[in-house]
Amino acid sequence: MIFITSFLTRDDAHFVSAVFTLINYTRLLDPLYAEVLLHSLNMALIATLCCLLLGYPFAWCLTRLPARLRPLMLFLLIVPFWTNSLIRIYGLKIFLSTRGWLNNFLLSLGLIDKPFRIIYTPEAVVLGLIYILLPFMVLPLYSSLEKLDKPLLEAARDLGAGKIQTFFRIILPLTMPGIIAGCLLLVPIPAMGCSMWRI
Repeated sequence: MIFITSFLTRDDAHFVSAVFTLINYTRLLDPLYAEVLLHSLNMALIATLCCLLLGYPFAWCLTRLPARLRPLMLFLLIVPFWTNSLIRIYGLKIFLSTRGWLNNFLLSLGLIDKPFRIIYTPEAVVLGLIYILLPFMVLPLYSSLEKLDKPLLEAARDLGAGKIQTFFRIILPLTMPGIIAGCLLLVPIPAMGCSMWRI
C-alpha cells in the first residue's frame, strides 16, 4: 500500500489523490532529504551501539541471577512496554529539562554552577532512543545468553582459556543471533523512524 501511495499525488483534503506522479522519487535527489536520512541513520547507529553496550552486560547479569529472581527482573524489564512511549518521553523531558531533576541534583552536589541545556539536542534524542529501545536489545540478548551451553564454558576453562578468550571465541559467536536480532531489526529501524521525527 505504501509503495502504491508513493506514486500518487499529495492532497491536503484526502491525504493523496489518484493522480500518477514520479515527483516523490525525484525528491530523493534533493540534498535536504539525503541530509535528513544520513542524520537519522547516524543517530540510529549511535543509539544501537549504545543499546548493545548497555544491553549485553545487563542481559548477562540477568542470566546469572538465581532462577527465582529472573521472572521478576524480566517482568520489571517488560513493564515499561505497558506505558505509552509519549508518556515515557515526557517523563524523560521533565528529568532532563533546565529546571529538571538532573540539573537540580548536579547543582545540589556542587558539580555545576548553572543548569546546563541538554533538552532538544542530538544527545538528548540519542538518550531518549536508548531509554525507549533498550528493552528491545536486552530481550533477544537474554534469550541467546540463556541458551548458552554451560559445559562449553567449563571445557574452555579446563583447557586453559582466559575470560577474555572465552568471551570472544565461545560466548560472542554463540550469542550472535541475539546480537543480529537486536542490531539489525529491533533497535535501528524504530530508532531511524523516531530520530526522523526530530528533524
